Amino acid sequence: MDYLYQIPRIHDGLEHLLKNDPVFSKLGIKLHELLWPYMGSDFAGLVRIVIGQQVSTQAAQSMWNKFKDGLPCVTPNAVLVLDDDEMRSFGLSHQKASYIRGLAEAVRKGTFDFVALEHASDDEVYEAVTALKGFGDWSAEMYLMFGLARPDIFAPGDLGIQEGLRKYLNLDDRPAASEAATYGEQFKPYRTAASLLLWHLKAMQ
Repeated sequence: MDYLYQIPRIHDGLEHLLKNDPVFSKLGIKLHELLWPYMGSDFAGLVRIVIGQQVSTQAAQSMWNKFKDGLPCVTPNAVLVLDDDEMRSFGLSHQKASYIRGLAEAVRKGTFDFVALEHASDDEVYEAVTALKGFGDWSAEMYLMFGLARPDIFAPGDLGIQEGLRKYLNLDDRPAASEAATYGEQFKPYRTAASLLLWHLKAMQ
């Protein structure tokens, strides 16, 4: 599967909202327009997410392309042998490079277990990811969405989600994270699907 909308549990949520939601149902959105990638639940998937922290989608994709093209295989061992110059050549800041190395070291030591997380609850995954240095709320939420394809995840601090909600609710100003979290409750148990639709709504003219 290349895209998140192709995962059955996300696909079902999208179909429900596009049919029943009073706003989304009127926008004529087609599933094949929602080209957010399924990143996978392994080391490479979480590396891709940390690369995307605090940069545009285009910049994140460019850095990820350089990163994966520069390594024969994106694994903890492959990362741990890279020096600072090699990390910089991928467009990574010193901070992001240190976060990725920290993740690789945690996997190597066995203190972070991707296989175990596949069977963990959403809260347990959140706690495990945010325990890593440099991985905050947003990283955990993105991993739950794009790595594990959990169907009811929301990222109220994400500016794209906030802007999508502003349009969805016809507000003058973008809601704060706390307000966005409250607004997101209405989309349960399909908040991941709603997130994709809100990101798409943000981009619509």
